[in-house]
Amino acid sequence: METRVAVVTGGGSGIGAGVALALAGAGCRVGVLDRNEDGARSVVEEIRAAGGSAVAVGADVGVPESVERAVDEVTAALGPVGILVNNAGFARDSMVLDMPLEDWDAVVATHLRGSFLMLQATAPAMRSAGWGRIVNISSISALGDNNRANYVAAKAGVEGLTRAAALELAPYGITVNAIGPGVVNTAMTKVSAARAGRTLDEHLEAMRKSIPVGRVGTPYDIARAVLFFAAEDADYVTGQVLYVSGGPHG
Repeated sequence: METRVAVVTGGGSGIGAGVALALAGAGCRVGVLDRNEDGARSVVEEIRAAGGSAVAVGADVGVPESVERAVDEVTAALGPVGILVNNAGFARDSMVLDMPLEDWDAVVATHLRGSFLMLQATAPAMRSAGWGRIVNISSISALGDNNRANYVAAKAGVEGLTRAAALELAPYGITVNAIGPGVVNTAMTKVSAARAGRTLDEHLEAMRKSIPVGRVGTPYDIARAVLFFAAEDADYVTGQVLYVSGGPHG
């Protein structure tokens, strides 16, 4: 991957940070995008300290102008984008009948609209190169979850976008796949614990007991799957959703 430029959205923390570090470790030059630019800078500093090449860009992936500017900045600093990881996202949970419209719109805008806008902004360079890898981060919540209809709908939409774009982009040497993490210990896990009325440790233990392999996931688990989909010789795998969750789903 030493000739490739990768972009990771939501790369300033959690799964995104783990993915950015893994791609840099594999030799990619990495554009780390995040609304929290300080978080993105911290990840870039870690990449550079390890001898890698990276740039931090503050961006809101739900806003077309922000996406265009961010991709232009990465391209100017590192070169044309060949690998895109759509990871940016957050949760605003509530019962579907009580969900404010602004919470629905905000979650869908980042997860689904953001993935679409980033794909549109980066795929032309991949098409010109005759090679590209797009990995969308979904969730096992796409299969259904309580009190988060906006998140479930957005992630199910990401999986649909993955399959549709895979069909259209395959003739140009571009693969499009998705990863659906299960329970992964990140900052969002603290939010889930609070929603369940538990401490973080109590929540992680409860989740661990529900996972067949007997442990909670880490960003590294998701990053390893991204590296597989992004590999040079993964060109015969496209339009797929891989649930990385410690047990069977779907």
